[in-house]
Amino acid sequence: MDRDAAADAGDEHRAPLALGSIHPDPNVLAKRVGDEIVLVHLETNRVFELNRTAAFLWDALGSGSTRDELEERLALEFDVERNELAREIDDLLSQFASERLTRAD
Repeated sequence: MDRDAAADAGDEHRAPLALGSIHPDPNVLAKRVGDEIVLVHLETNRVFELNRTAAFLWDALGSGSTRDELEERLALEFDVERNELAREIDDLLSQFASERLTRAD
């Protein structure tokens, strides 16, 4: 995920991960461009560009998946070690939450 060109990838002040289902925030517009998705947060006017992996995760969030369901779906789609996949999902979900791109039940 790029946040106006990928700032704060190592930010230690991330929001905690939710245990329930996770949904895109209704104030976020998404537009697919090839394998990527561009997000615009209508309240903050921030623009985000999601690569193929993050775009797949974003699409999966549309169904209100839990964290574990997201991991299962991505494991089927991408050939990656499960530990690395789990870490990357947690990082993306933390970034989404800290930017108020998602909401949790």
